[in-house]
Amino acid sequence: MKKTSLLDSLKSRKFRFGGYATLIIVAGLAIIIAINVLVDQIPGRLDLTQNKIYSLSPETYKILDGLSSDLTITTIGKAGTEDPTVKAILAKYAARSRRVKLQTIDPEMNPGWTKQYDPTGQGLAAGTLVVAAGSRNKNIGIYDMYNYDTSNYDPSNPNSQPQLTSLSVEQRVTAAVMYVTAQKNVTVYVLSGHGEQSIDSLGLTSAVANENYELKSLDFLTAKAVPDDANIVLVMAPKNDLTADDASKLRTYLAGGGRAEFLFDVFQNDNQYPNLAGLLKSYGVQVQGVVVVEGDTNKIATQNPAYIIPTLEYHDINSPLRTNNYEVVLAWSQSIQTLDLKKKSLKIEPLLTSSSKSYGKRDVQHATSADRQAGDVSGPFTLAVAITDPSDQPGKPDTQIVVVGDIRFLAQSLTAAIPGNGDFFMNSLGWLKGQKDSLTIRPKSLQTMRLNISSLWALILSGVVVILLPLLILGAGFVVWMRRRHL
Repeated sequence: MKKTSLLDSLKSRKFRFGGYATLIIVAGLAIIIAINVLVDQIPGRLDLTQNKIYSLSPETYKILDGLSSDLTITTIGKAGTEDPTVKAILAKYAARSRRVKLQTIDPEMNPGWTKQYDPTGQGLAAGTLVVAAGSRNKNIGIYDMYNYDTSNYDPSNPNSQPQLTSLSVEQRVTAAVMYVTAQKNVTVYVLSGHGEQSIDSLGLTSAVANENYELKSLDFLTAKAVPDDANIVLVMAPKNDLTADDASKLRTYLAGGGRAEFLFDVFQNDNQYPNLAGLLKSYGVQVQGVVVVEGDTNKIATQNPAYIIPTLEYHDINSPLRTNNYEVVLAWSQSIQTLDLKKKSLKIEPLLTSSSKSYGKRDVQHATSADRQAGDVSGPFTLAVAITDPSDQPGKPDTQIVVVGDIRFLAQSLTAAIPGNGDFFMNSLGWLKGQKDSLTIRPKSLQTMRLNISSLWALILSGVVVILLPLLILGAGFVVWMRRRHL
């Protein structure tokens, strides 16, 4: 048997092919390592999460790009113990704007620093965010950044826990950034003294506060006029009519370029509120006094024809809703009628409308059926309007009013299920304060969504995994075996 020298072995065909294969493997590993090192140095990250948890909205980017002063976002706690999700989202703020600085402060090591941002003196819990710019600051608690479902939570059961549903870090942080960098907060006066509903009773206090509105009560028993710092006046479904003096005070405020929103409950119409009705008529509208019932089944929610999915007309208030494909659901809404006899300068724009198949019931309290009956008024109807009365004096602001024939759409049961309801209300306040685009950042769901596929696609995917891939692997192995036989 002929001996093969080491040099001859190195020159053999088998060694050459084996060497090539080894070289290719080593080169491939080197390329993979180099790519990982390079990617790790890139500050940006690709967010592949289903609900874009780690991505910021265009609204936040717009606010960050427009910052004119520096601000600091501080995480309370020991360095290295930050919530990784919150930390990753905050990094997006700093990466977008050089005016945003991030830091972590340990309250035990820096008690003097934390004391200035602890108005209650109870201490700042670990994970709290402090957003500060100049002399203004706003704290965001760790539990304010997550939303929980407590509908099935039983405090008496130790095994029962609230269910984590969504993440609202961006919503809270961006609102805080707007607050600390704002030159002046918007003051909203809520009319009281006539049996009105309140922001708190509707569960809207947090939503309004998150967009940096300062809420105050307005009672004409003690106030001689609408205060000078009022930016918006809210009139929320009064059970009793305004006195002539109260209506006169509101009229004076509006005539000076004031902003107001009026919401009505079912069965509240002009006949019951002559003074309030007279005020609205001077701006070209009146509550028609019919409850709108929808005849188009595609425009009905909860299978109740009095729960209407109105058409969102083209207006700045509705633009964010249309962009996000949000719907609004009105409950037992009344019609807002535009008067034929009104000031020519008035601009009255419909916001929400019913379909041509809708009809209005005048005496819904005694109606025996929701079906259309003799005496019902034919639709379509306007359910909400935006009114602009242009100023006739240079430098004086225009008067702006929003009138909605429904307040029940703001009930907690509806705003929790229909995001568009709360957004429509907040957008209307934004329009009244002169902000074209309101902040409509929604919490990001953390619930896992199921992937539903048809039986045909299930069969195709099964065939690929069970039959095609094994055959390809087997075929590749056979080709390699045949080639190695001839080495």
